[in-house]
Amino acid sequence: MTFHPTNNPVFWKTTAESLFSEERYEKAAEAYLRLTELLPNDAEAWKGRGAALFALEKYGDAVSAFERALILSPDDRTSLENLAACFEKLGASEKRAACLLRLSDL
Repeated sequence: MTFHPTNNPVFWKTTAESLFSEERYEKAAEAYLRLTELLPNDAEAWKGRGAALFALEKYGDAVSAFERALILSPDDRTSLENLAACFEKLGASEKRAACLLRLSDL
């Protein structure tokens, strides 16, 4: 078996984090997408994708990513806070309030 970086989750995680820190959010979102394809049960990968999409103001897509992260890691405060922020941007005040209530229970 030949090593190929496109199949290496560590490569994609490092790439995504680097692109995000450089504020290259579109490319970061793509790298996180590849990471989620390789590691579909990795909450951190979904959270990173959500953060990149939020930075791109793609709030609906970010909601999906944060919701997936929360399915995998239900008590992750950061994902829940980011989900609430998405709902605020989308004007979904009831959903935002539900997130804040859930946060208060953590």
